[in-house]
Amino acid sequence: MLPSIRQLLYPKEFRIAAPKWPALSGAVEDIVNLLKLPYYNNGVESRQESESLNLIVDIGTVIWRLRRRLPADSELAEQTRRISRDLESAWDTLRQGGIEIKDHSGEKYDGGMALHVIAFQPVVGLSREQIIETIKPTIYCNNKIVRMGDVIVGVPEGNSTLET
Repeated sequence: MLPSIRQLLYPKEFRIAAPKWPALSGAVEDIVNLLKLPYYNNGVESRQESESLNLIVDIGTVIWRLRRRLPADSELAEQTRRISRDLESAWDTLRQGGIEIKDHSGEKYDGGMALHVIAFQPVVGLSREQIIETIKPTIYCNNKIVRMGDVIVGVPEGNSTLET
C-alpha cells in the first residue's frame, strides 16, 4: 500500500502501476522441491564420508612414511619382509580404492604445481629448481586432490663471489 501512496506524489504521467506478483505458492513449491534433491538430504552422510576420507588420508600418509623408512628388499630380515609385504598390501588396497599417494621427491619444481612449499633451500649442483624432499605426500581420491603435499624445493646456489 505504501508504494501506491508514494506514486500520488508524482504527476499522473509519471506514476507507475503496482507490479502484479505471481502466486507465491508455486515459488514455495519450487524451493521445497530443490531442497528435496539428494545432495541436500545427504548432508549427514557427506559429513561422514568426509570424515572417513580424512581418516583414509591420514592412514595413507602413515603408510607412505613407513614405506620410505623400510630398506630395500635385499637388505631385509625375514621378519621385516613380512611387515613389508603387509605394508605393500595396504598400499595396494588404497590404490584399488581410488586413493593415490604421490611422493614428489626428485621432480622438477614448477611454480604452478599444487603443492605447499615449506622452504626454498640453496643446493650446490642444481641447474634449476627441484623438489629435494617431500614432507607430506599429495593424496588424490579418484583423481581429485584431497590433500596437497608439503615439500622443500632446492634452488641453484647463486654465485657467491663478488666481482671487484
